[in-house]
Amino acid sequence: MTSPGEPRRRAAPRAAAFVFALLLPAAALRAQAPPEPVSPQVSGDRVTFRLFAPNARAVTVNGLRDMPDQAMARDDKGLWSVTVGPLAPDVYSYVFSIDGAIVTDPHDRDVKKYISSESLFEIPGKPPILAAMQRVPHGIVHHEFYESRVRDGVAGIEIYTPPGYDPRGLDLYPVVYLLHGFGDREDAWIDTGHANAIADNLIAQGRISPMILVMPYGHPVPVGERDEAGYSERNDAAMEKDMVGTIIPLVERDYRADPGLGKRAIVGLSMGGGQSLKIGLGHPELFAWVGAFSAGAPEKDLDKTFAGLVKDPSSRPRILWIGVGKADSLLKRNQAFHEWLAQKGVRHTWVVSEGGHEWPVWRAYLPQFLELAFNR
Repeated sequence: MTSPGEPRRRAAPRAAAFVFALLLPAAALRAQAPPEPVSPQVSGDRVTFRLFAPNARAVTVNGLRDMPDQAMARDDKGLWSVTVGPLAPDVYSYVFSIDGAIVTDPHDRDVKKYISSESLFEIPGKPPILAAMQRVPHGIVHHEFYESRVRDGVAGIEIYTPPGYDPRGLDLYPVVYLLHGFGDREDAWIDTGHANAIADNLIAQGRISPMILVMPYGHPVPVGERDEAGYSERNDAAMEKDMVGTIIPLVERDYRADPGLGKRAIVGLSMGGGQSLKIGLGHPELFAWVGAFSAGAPEKDLDKTFAGLVKDPSSRPRILWIGVGKADSLLKRNQAFHEWLAQKGVRHTWVVSEGGHEWPVWRAYLPQFLELAFNR
């Protein structure tokens, strides 16, 4: 035993050994921690993908536009990689296939949030692509939530206000209601469509006047009910009711939105394109500019659905713009709607471009429509 005044020196080695024993497993774990690779790594017009999957037997990069699946090679530590290119300047999406399991890139923070999500990267251009964030004045994207009786709850909405917008100012701005596709949410036109960057750059180049973009959530009927019969019809009808009764009044109450005749446009892609046609052509008192990209175009009872459009030329929009890719699965549907419009003598712009049902097509269409909207 030690006396009360004698230091307990013999206990120190035991304490040190105990602490060392605790730290040893942590150090061993750190030594065995998997690497954190850089992926995707863009260098000029090429991109390198990397994934640590030591137990995988085969890994590929899938979904790159106009390219077959790209096989990745494994090193002795279990790191898979492949370099792809040259690629044209644009925004690209992709996924990994790990022994047949489809996953997003765990090291890529840019993700297209869809029913089936995909990772994103950008190949820069010289000059920069229109969808790139450039050194120009930038607008603001507001993400709000609003109470909707139609939806029986709260819904999200994104609203872009242009550079120089003053909520207390006297200036009023025209408004584009910009609708997304079936599998998207209200943030799709910002996160994947880069609509805010496109608008910023067009304004800076003097190609469009400052305007407000409104991007609501397009599923007032819960998307979980999509397998039920008649979902699209019920959802489109509810979207029209919410747009006319809630969304437009909200925007014109809370923002410097011009309520004048000819100061509203509506345009969308896929499902949102079909909604734009139905809502825009069905409400000539609200919308003077209507557009649809790769639209789920109306197919049934067109004479009845658009009776006013046919009988009253004064009810027709100043611009009706319809575009679709040559490889789009909805090409025939849009072609049929275009032919019906032509048969009825309804003047419209009909664009068939390269590409399929994909964001590069829609990002290219948006500036074409915006440059026409609100111009005499």
